[in-house]
Amino acid sequence: ALHLLARWPYPVVIFHEGLSAEDMERLRQIYPQLSFHRLDKSFLFPPNHVNLSHVPKIIGGHASVGYRHMCRFFSGSMFNYPLLAQYEWWMRMDSDSFLLGDVQVDPFARMRDNGYVYGYMALGREDDYLTTGLWAAAHAYMKKAGIDQPTPLLSKFLDDETGDWDRSYFYTNFEIGHLPFFRSEAYQSFFRHLDKEGGFYYYRWGDAPIRLLGVALHSEPGSVFRFGDIPYSHKVYVLLPDEGEE
Repeated sequence: ALHLLARWPYPVVIFHEGLSAEDMERLRQIYPQLSFHRLDKSFLFPPNHVNLSHVPKIIGGHASVGYRHMCRFFSGSMFNYPLLAQYEWWMRMDSDSFLLGDVQVDPFARMRDNGYVYGYMALGREDDYLTTGLWAAAHAYMKKAGIDQPTPLLSKFLDDETGDWDRSYFYTNFEIGHLPFFRSEAYQSFFRHLDKEGGFYYYRWGDAPIRLLGVALHSEPGSVFRFGDIPYSHKVYVLLPDEGEE
C-alpha cells in the first residue's frame, strides 16, 4: 500500500485484537499516519440469537469462530463502527495483499468523481459448502423488501437455467466503498436479515459473497467499478495491467 500512500497520504486505521506497543511503533516508523484501535468485545463474540451449541469449532479446516467474527464484521457491522463515523470512504486490503507498483490515479478521487459506490478488483466463486442457505436467505430478503425481479447487476451472477445465484463473489481483499451507501438502511437491512439467520457462525458465510449480493441488490446501474489498472497481488491472484491478468 505504500505505493499508494507515498503519493496520497491518507490516514490508515488498523483494527486489532491485541497488537503490542512494540508492533505499533514499528509500523508507525514505516508510515506515520497510522491509528490503532482494539476491537470492542461486542464485535468479537457471536450475537445473542446464535445458538452456540450449533456452532462448529472449525469449518473447512480453516475457519475458526474468530475467522467467522471477521466475516461478520466486514459484511456489515464494520460500517457503523463509531471510529469510522468521521469518514466518507473506506478502502480495505488484507495483510497479505500487495500493490506491486506505482498507482497512477487516486482511487478515491476516481470513485468520487464518477459517482461510484463500490470498487473491486476481481471476481471469484465460493465453495458450495460455504454458502449453505445463503441464497435462500437472500431470496427471502428480496421478497420481504419487495424486490420482485433481480437487478441488472445481480442478473449477471444468476444461473441461466435455474435462476439461482452462481456463488460469485467480489474479491474483498482489495475493495473501496462509499460509506453512506453501506450505512444506508437498504444495505443494513440486508445485513441484519442475514445476520439473524446465524449463517456466519453455522456455515461460515463469507463477507465476499455477501458483498456481491448486497451491492448487486442495492446499487444503481453504473455505480460499481472494477479496478483493472493497478498492479496487485494476493496469493494466487496477480494483476499486471501491461500484461493482463494471470
